[in-house]
Amino acid sequence: MVRKSYKVRPNSWAGWLLAIYVVLVFTLGGGSRADIQSLIILRPLAVALGALGLWHLTREHIRPHLFLFIMAGSFFSLILLHLMPLPPLFWNALPGRLLVAEIDNTLGLMGVWRPLSLVPTATWNALFALVVPFTVLIISVQLGRDQLFELLPIILVIGLVSGFLGLLQAIGPAQGPLYFYRITNSDMAVGLFANRNHQAVFLATLFPMLAVFASAGVRSTNQLRLRGWASLAAAGFLIPLILVTGSRAGLLASVIGLVSSIFLYRPPENLTPEKRKGVKSYARYIYVAIGAASFVAVTFLMARAEAIERLLSADATEDLRWATLGPIINAAWQYFPIGSGIGSFVEVYQVHEPASALVINYVNHAHNDWVEILLTTGLPGALLAGLALWGYFKGAWSVVGRERSAGRDAQFARLGAVILGMLALASLTDYPLRVPSLSCLFVVAAVWLSAGRKTGRS
Repeated sequence: MVRKSYKVRPNSWAGWLLAIYVVLVFTLGGGSRADIQSLIILRPLAVALGALGLWHLTREHIRPHLFLFIMAGSFFSLILLHLMPLPPLFWNALPGRLLVAEIDNTLGLMGVWRPLSLVPTATWNALFALVVPFTVLIISVQLGRDQLFELLPIILVIGLVSGFLGLLQAIGPAQGPLYFYRITNSDMAVGLFANRNHQAVFLATLFPMLAVFASAGVRSTNQLRLRGWASLAAAGFLIPLILVTGSRAGLLASVIGLVSSIFLYRPPENLTPEKRKGVKSYARYIYVAIGAASFVAVTFLMARAEAIERLLSADATEDLRWATLGPIINAAWQYFPIGSGIGSFVEVYQVHEPASALVINYVNHAHNDWVEILLTTGLPGALLAGLALWGYFKGAWSVVGRERSAGRDAQFARLGAVILGMLALASLTDYPLRVPSLSCLFVVAAVWLSAGRKTGRS
């Protein structure tokens, strides 16, 4: 029995509109803070384009990506639930609310209705932030397959521009005019981002993208050769750019990206079996050689290979994020199973921060988004995270186990699975999906996986 292939009636305007929107998101949304001035432009734009996308959205668009819309609706519903005012008697009975209840009692505010979230302003910010990637979802599902896959070269160009900008930042003065954000790693190569880890992880995701770009949809041998050499050159260019960020997480992510690239590359099906085998072996050897050569050259020749230095430094295991992880987990159980409220991490952690972990700067995130989800959303958030993981592994397994010559759709589905996996692993030591641009990349990868696994299945 053969299932109906993934088909969608594309909207002609959606392709170029989404391309422009993605460029603007990467330009204006490279930081996770709520007070970034560019959000004044980005979020209203997201609302306007999202409303336009919803106006044209049909069941035909939603059906192939139903799981993604269920997850998005669940996220919105959970945030709205955290903003719903509750009667004092019920609110005071929630775990972790004793301190606020005592303050209310002292000030004579016992009758005040409060939302579930301890920091409702931060929860409102989370609601507005979610609109940015949701707009990508509702527009991208209205694209035809060709339009959807044409996002790949656009993201690659953005990545290379961000990498080159980071190189100029590393060469230039600290806090120079090439840094786009006031609070940033001002002496590091952050590119279009405010945080070096986010820049490094984004650049690492370009490796599997280049492998797919080099082979997917190629129509001639000359085009295959041109794309192959261009991709290899870009990959060699990216390695030193990741090293100068000084990000250990980015360095490890780049290893995953390079290894996955070897398996993502698929010679075109229109070649003879002998040529396909030869091209693939040739590309793999070159990819491995150029990667190894670049690592060796950069490690020994570049004085600013800070990622290597930080990885091998004696205090690598004494990072502040590891010192705060224990207290955060302990605090999470005090608010379980309801959670402290989406976006409330900063204020809640300051209440539970041990004296031994006090520093001059405040801790802005748990630097482990999985743990922060447990603290701020409790059991409902943990269940949603588990459901998302189940959907991911189910989708990834369906495309990994498919015929190796399944074509372009399967290549993009595998690419989406790899990018989602890289961002999920990066969330163990950071918070990449709290950055608007990376959250949009996450959605694009999810749609690639969802769309690709619907084709050619038997």
